[in-house]
Amino acid sequence: MHKPLLLLFSAGCLISCQKEASSPVNNITWFGTHNNGVYNYVLINANQVITDNDTDVLHVGINAAFIDSNNHQINVVRALYVNNLNIQPGQDSTYNYSYASGGSGKTLPLFGTQVLITIRGMGETDTVTSSVYLPKQLAGVSANFPSSFSISRGLQLNWTPDTENTWGNVMIQLYYFSNLSLKGDSTLPEDIQTVNITVPDNGSYFLAKSDLRSFPRNAYIGITIARGTQTEALLPISRKRVYYFSSASVSTPPVKLTQ
Repeated sequence: MHKPLLLLFSAGCLISCQKEASSPVNNITWFGTHNNGVYNYVLINANQVITDNDTDVLHVGINAAFIDSNNHQINVVRALYVNNLNIQPGQDSTYNYSYASGGSGKTLPLFGTQVLITIRGMGETDTVTSSVYLPKQLAGVSANFPSSFSISRGLQLNWTPDTENTWGNVMIQLYYFSNLSLKGDSTLPEDIQTVNITVPDNGSYFLAKSDLRSFPRNAYIGITIARGTQTEALLPISRKRVYYFSSASVSTPPVKLTQ
């Protein structure tokens, strides 16, 4: 299944373009949804953020938009259901829903399940129902995660594999915390391009010196590991093509690079 991640990660920014956020979540501009070929989409985004006290904050959300391919205006459909939950559009005609987050160690719904999505377009007969797999939570990353590590020595990353991940890979993203880095060392660059690494979803990857060559000593970086899917469906009457994206990811707090 090689096609899904072409759009899924095409923007090259897995979680957020606002890299100074301590919890870089709930930003969907990275998700291929701004690709010229994507007018209608439903995104299931499940993210866990490791905090400084080695606990996890979990977020699961639904985002959707339906855009007229002729005038490029956002409009609404007659109904959008996710696992029989009716999601209503907001004032801007986009759809946004967040599941209540659990405490540390608790699992939110949808991780590792087939999510049933129903879209009703022009009427009852213009309805499509699809099953979309949301990958499992990437557990195991937060255990004793360091506040700093040596560029020359690298860092071992571990997570729980997902045998149902049809893509078979995860993407590891290394991104720069500019303000935090410059606060500690004013000689550091103002911007460093995000590094994306695609590796097999086997639960282990050693972050080597060569992977970190874009980042100087004293820089603060964040690490995200993500896996996801992409499928599509066609509304039978209106012929709207809808893309379904799902993503499960884990993001670390800022970590300082030493020599």
